[in-house]
Amino acid sequence: MAENNFQNSSEFKLKKCTISYGDGSNTTSLLSGDMIAAFSFHESIVKPFVAGSLMLSDSTGFLTNFPIQGGEIVDIEVSTSFDEQTNKGQATKYKLKVMRIASRTIKEKMQIYTLVMVSEEAFVNEIVNLEDPLSGKPDELVTKLVREKLKSSKEIFVEPCKFSVKMLPAKRRPFDIIGDLTQRSISGNATYTNKKTKTGKVSNKRGREVGSTYGLEKEIKGTAGYFFWESLRGFNFYSVDALCSLPKLDKEGNYKEGTEEFPAKDLRSKPWGPYEEVIANLDNGKDQRGIVSNFKFKTEVDVIASLRKGKYASVMVFFNMSTGQYEEYTYKIKQSYDAMSHLGGQDSISLIPTSQEELSETPSRIMSAILDHEAWYNDPDIADPDSAATDNPSEYADWIKYYAAQTVARYDLLANQEAKLTIPGNPSISAGDKVSVLVLNKVADKLKVKKPYDEETSGVYLVKEVSHKYDRLQGGNGNMTTVLQLFRDSYGMTDLKSNRGE
Repeated sequence: MAENNFQNSSEFKLKKCTISYGDGSNTTSLLSGDMIAAFSFHESIVKPFVAGSLMLSDSTGFLTNFPIQGGEIVDIEVSTSFDEQTNKGQATKYKLKVMRIASRTIKEKMQIYTLVMVSEEAFVNEIVNLEDPLSGKPDELVTKLVREKLKSSKEIFVEPCKFSVKMLPAKRRPFDIIGDLTQRSISGNATYTNKKTKTGKVSNKRGREVGSTYGLEKEIKGTAGYFFWESLRGFNFYSVDALCSLPKLDKEGNYKEGTEEFPAKDLRSKPWGPYEEVIANLDNGKDQRGIVSNFKFKTEVDVIASLRKGKYASVMVFFNMSTGQYEEYTYKIKQSYDAMSHLGGQDSISLIPTSQEELSETPSRIMSAILDHEAWYNDPDIADPDSAATDNPSEYADWIKYYAAQTVARYDLLANQEAKLTIPGNPSISAGDKVSVLVLNKVADKLKVKKPYDEETSGVYLVKEVSHKYDRLQGGNGNMTTVLQLFRDSYGMTDLKSNRGE
């Protein structure tokens, strides 16, 4: 901090910005001509690669002396006040490739244009078409595709999956295949067992009930749905449940890292923050790094849209190619809600519109899919997970009928509450992290003493997208901000304590 002499939490220092051809030749610094007006870096858990943009004000004819054809390597190093606390004093490093030149304007002796950049793997993905059949656990396949097909040496963080899959790539690209795998993956924490259930009564000759009949019902615990994305830390493949899981508190009331269900060290489970809304000019000496400068909520309640998407209840109609029969599977969110991890304190009942519980009982969406238990199975017995051997199901049994509808609802549930906020720049926050937000309670001052924060909108959110924006034209030494797109599957606060990265 002292070395860079930052005056406030938003200042930054651009220490390096070079551009070179793909083979590493003819490296040129963009700092020498003071051409850089702004730089931004973007991550999203719904996109498989990172991106960035570099806005240049060129009065030296740079494009004439250094013709850009695409594929050029851009290396950037930035120091911020947060580096001292969250990055052990090390500058944040970005390495991207130029994809295109955008928004080029010419005025007198000045050219203004933007270099749009993506990661190296985004380029490789476009020229790889997969043909050979794929088989194995989805997490293993993701690792293999990133390493062998995308030729990436970056870190890969994956959550183990429960069931194996087989698939024909049909000459599609690696990222397309991985996108399919996210919807077919079930966390290794899921369980599948036979549950003894009462099916009827046993009566004697006089009609008196003397006992009951029992059968086996399949009971599945755990939810489906994964995300695959790239961040500054590397590539990530995690379930929705892992992303929505909060660690327990220690004796001092601070969040531990990791959870009992998801102890992965690579997934940051501790939320950043708290980032607090303050009234203008009344920050009361609060740490400026933890103040929200702009807060906006998207549309939060849309019952009709939720019904159309089948969030509360839906029916999956399967055509079984092995038997030639149609099978129906009804999904109700109340059946699996308690088995999911949630960032808010909302229960399954309050999720349903008030006095309209019938909305969760009547399927509002009908979907269809093909079911083929035998497509990838060579043994003489049946691959159907409904077979008698459910305690030891076949490796490639088709589990889609149990999870297909739930996967759709689980993704949609995450958009239950969405927010966008701007905070002082923190380059260590990545997509997939969690952020604790405190929104002021909009009530009379005397009521704020007991409840200073809005308990419905405050709490922990998942970072869907993050944009780190470095603007060299604002302020004496430039201004850095971090824009967060947040969402979560339920309302309410579970705990006010969290960690800002100290």
